[in-house]
Amino acid sequence: MGRLTRVAKPALSTLSILGGVALLGGLWHADDYRLRRRSILRPHPDGQSGNSLRILHISDPHLLARQEKRRKFIRELAHTRPDFVVVTGDLISEDAAIDALLADLEPLLEIPGAFVFGSNDYYAPRPANPFRYLWRHTGGGPKPDKERDEEGLLIGPNRLDTKRLRRGLTSKGWLDLNNRRGRLTVRGWNIELVGVDDPHILRDQMPDPVNDAASQDSASTLRIALAHAPYTRVLDAFIADGADVIFCGHTHGGQVNLPKYGALVTNCDLDKRFANGMFRWPVRETTSDDEKLPIKTDGAIIDWSAYEPTEKSAIVQLSAGLGNSPYTPVRTFCPPEAIQIDILPL
Repeated sequence: MGRLTRVAKPALSTLSILGGVALLGGLWHADDYRLRRRSILRPHPDGQSGNSLRILHISDPHLLARQEKRRKFIRELAHTRPDFVVVTGDLISEDAAIDALLADLEPLLEIPGAFVFGSNDYYAPRPANPFRYLWRHTGGGPKPDKERDEEGLLIGPNRLDTKRLRRGLTSKGWLDLNNRRGRLTVRGWNIELVGVDDPHILRDQMPDPVNDAASQDSASTLRIALAHAPYTRVLDAFIADGADVIFCGHTHGGQVNLPKYGALVTNCDLDKRFANGMFRWPVRETTSDDEKLPIKTDGAIIDWSAYEPTEKSAIVQLSAGLGNSPYTPVRTFCPPEAIQIDILPL
């Protein structure tokens, strides 16, 4: 009996491990791509009943050329028939993915769009201890003793061909909003745009304000802001600038979430309650706890008219993103996503 017991214990341990792996495998969502659909009710700029505006938000593909399932999902996003596309960075993980990404985005490049970059549009990811995210965020600027190019970017073997990526994205007219402003009209909506380069590596710099009459007429303008990483200083700067809707990514929704608890980290200074979803910023302390939390579900609607016009605030749409570092291909309770936002005129 003693020998049978010694044999049975390892067998039971192996079964327990396999069972745990199988259970956990059912919670891993690294390739379980979702399209989230949400709506914002807003008075039309001309004060009359006008056209709706559909915005497609893409963030954090972290693409490798060989990731065919992710590429297929990106190609299929054209079927959402957006009026405007916003992209909030960390598009690639290798130079070989640039042509693949541009080919997958080709139908969307024919549609008005705008983008900002994340750190992984400048540098390829490297292996790192994933547990470091639990006690600090990993951002920061380049060390002063490291060699840099004319753009202030580190020179090294993991430097990506950002210039080629930028040329491809702007080739059909998409606006580069890295520390820049832009303006366009889509389906009767006058859209003022502002963006910053990646705050996570301290490349963000708010562009100078525009003081012409068109930009000051809030009744006729929809103001949209883009940043990769949702650091609170950037959200606050966008609010001060008059943003109506802010699009961000970077957090991966926490990437590894726990049931009922949610995200463990955001990898920035934003509270982990706001790791992804649609929410108002700044948070009103007078509201209930439920109202302070982001909307993560499909079919959710935010009514713009419920906001008091005297308060400076904006709606933030923070995407959990489409991908992750190739060195940490794990997601739990947080599927990869693209976001469709319909702005519906009242």
